[in-house]
Amino acid sequence: MLDQRFSLRDDEPQRELARKIEANDLHKNPMHSGPAKDVRLLVHLQESPSACSSYVGFNRAECEYSSMKLLPAVALLVAALAVVPAVVPAAAQPTSPVVVSITIDDGTADQVAGADILARYGMRGTFYVISGAIDTPGYLTRAQMESLKAAGHEIGGHTVSHPDLTTIALDEARRQICTDRVTLSDWGFPPTSFAYPYTAFNADIQRVARECGYNSARTLGDIRSPQDCPDCVLTEQVPPADPFNVRTPDLINTRWTLDDLKSVVVDAPGGWIPFVLHQICDGCSELALSPAILDQFLAWLRDRGTPVRTVQEVMGGATKPVVPAPPAARDELVNPGLENGPDNADGLPQCWSTAGFGKNKVTRTRTDDAHSGRWAQRLDVISYHDGDTKILPSQDLGTCAPSATPGRAYRVSAWFKSTGFTQFALYRRLPTGGWVYWTAGPTIGPSDAWSRATWMTPALPRGSTGMSFGLALVSVGSLTTDDYGWTRASTAPRAKAS
Repeated sequence: MLDQRFSLRDDEPQRELARKIEANDLHKNPMHSGPAKDVRLLVHLQESPSACSSYVGFNRAECEYSSMKLLPAVALLVAALAVVPAVVPAAAQPTSPVVVSITIDDGTADQVAGADILARYGMRGTFYVISGAIDTPGYLTRAQMESLKAAGHEIGGHTVSHPDLTTIALDEARRQICTDRVTLSDWGFPPTSFAYPYTAFNADIQRVARECGYNSARTLGDIRSPQDCPDCVLTEQVPPADPFNVRTPDLINTRWTLDDLKSVVVDAPGGWIPFVLHQICDGCSELALSPAILDQFLAWLRDRGTPVRTVQEVMGGATKPVVPAPPAARDELVNPGLENGPDNADGLPQCWSTAGFGKNKVTRTRTDDAHSGRWAQRLDVISYHDGDTKILPSQDLGTCAPSATPGRAYRVSAWFKSTGFTQFALYRRLPTGGWVYWTAGPTIGPSDAWSRATWMTPALPRGSTGMSFGLALVSVGSLTTDDYGWTRASTAPRAKAS
């Protein structure tokens, strides 16, 4: 994804060479190719005219010819170098006006620690939050977002539920991006900056982000990193050549060290380095950065005099009006027979997703042991500790999940065979587009033959706009399901298998 519109500075080869010299990479072989080759040779020849014999692999005749031709200029060159002020190491004093941004994705609760460390050094970050996850376990609360805003941090958009935008319908992608921005604006955090989930985007997704009112969209990668992309550019331009493809170093994770972080800044010939972080904690995730390393890095940036700015501060631009994209109205299940989907054993049916919780060992397969049609889905729990596992209509903004009306009851059903215990698990969509657990039906026992499980739900709570449900396996055993059903109803809830 390297953007060829960005050109490195003309002196970049020399800067690279200087780094190699400082790292002693050239002292083992003074005839290393590059702009310093002749200078290093001639200085050596002035000190020792017979030095041509010491350069293994170098043509001695060429060396001696070069020495006769160029040695008269060496004294002048060495004298000139002697009066050049010593170069201050880049780690001590920046040689170019590089700007750093600390961007933190997803809005997990541990990111409060990152905000506190930034505040310790008078710095501000950009927090790209998943609006549908706010106020749910493990994520930021609205009150914490208010504290971030009060401290001067920027709140950016990261969609309602963090899907890969390139794999869903374009209308659904528009709802994900626009609804997210509307929600954040309604909460008092009108965002101007967006980050693509999973760094997945194309020209259509870029256009949608622009049309939803954002000024910029950040991707991931395409700036050289210590462990990735050695041929990438060293920095992002200001302003970026494409504001909806803001480039960054590689994703920061547990393998990054303090020296890795420093090297990206030291190597940058000016411009902008937006770092991408996720969790700020010790050992909580592969995508985590230790709070201690973040603290040391920010202290180093402060002492070095490197400015740390939010994405909005770097990009500028006015806050644009929001563009609503309400959920699509859908009054039926999509693909209830589980027939449409990828033609492989691991493929999920179109518009269906896996879900579950607890510490269990689970497998899922497509099976031709179907109630009707060709395919059904089978879940196996090999070891069970708690929670459940299930498939259910994808929890989206209307492409797959059916719309539902507060105050109404619904009849849910599924055909099943099971060697374990099952029950219906239900979720509801909020006006923000986020999803929360709602309720569960009574436990249903095993059934060796195909049986139809049905349940009448309670009245849907106020503040709900959609529903998703699945028949869940809640013990060791297998569960095969097919031919799901969902209709409006109004009688009291009950459960049965027939």
